[in-house]
Order: sequence, then structure tokens, then C-alpha cells
Amino acid sequence: MNLKTVKDLIEMIKDTDVVELEWTPERIHIVRRNSSHETSLPRSRESEKGKPPIKERPTITVTSPLVGTFYRTASPETQPFVQVGDRVIKGQVLCVIEAMKLMNEIESQVDGILTAILKQDGERVGYGDQLFIIEEA
Repeated sequence: MNLKTVKDLIEMIKDTDVVELEWTPERIHIVRRNSSHETSLPRSRESEKGKPPIKERPTITVTSPLVGTFYRTASPETQPFVQVGDRVIKGQVLCVIEAMKLMNEIESQVDGILTAILKQDGERVGYGDQLFIIEEA
């Protein structure tokens, strides 16, 4: 994970009801604000002290080219096209967006590692909405 990716993710969720975000190479866990209470999560940088700087790799954000419904799978019975941590290649299908009863495949523009999936299965998306973050390889 690099600083630009973290900054991009913070910018995307700053005006949402997300109160906790756990990001590992295997998965992303998001906790949204409960309407009855909010949670504040202090973070410590103590564990980062003394570590050598990590070389940052460029990332790209895959955005929606149309308005529709985001799906991670081709059908309810199949596995998701990609998972966080997967190596993807240019042209590989990442998801489909249903628009006007048509399934539109969204493909990776670069080779790299999928570091974030920013939408939930079945979620409505608009033109330009951020869908995935890929760390270029």
C-alpha cells in the first residue's frame, strides 16, 4: 500500500458514513456508522516508527464509464471476477455494470495488483464513480 492510495481512499470516503476501514492484501473490511451512534477510532503511528520507507508504486483508479448497477460476478452462482490482492492484466474483466438490461464488462487498463474494491455488489454507480484501485506492476 502506498501513500497516494491511502490519500485517494480517504478522499473517496471522507463524506460517507464509513467509520472504520481495515485494509489487508487479502480483503477490505468497512464499518459504516450506525444511525444510533458514531464511533471514533484513534490510530497510533508507533508501529510505523523505525521501519524503512516503502518505495511507492503508481496506482490507477478504475472508474465507471456509465450509470448502472455494479456486479462483481457474472451471475449469482459464480465467483467474483477479482479479489483484493489478485494480479490483474490489461484487458482482464474486473466487474460488470448492468445498464438498461445490458451487461457491460469493465476491464483493467493496466497490469498490476488489485489493492481496493470500492463498491459493493449490487450497488448503483454513476458515471465517473471510482470502482477499483490497481497498483501498477
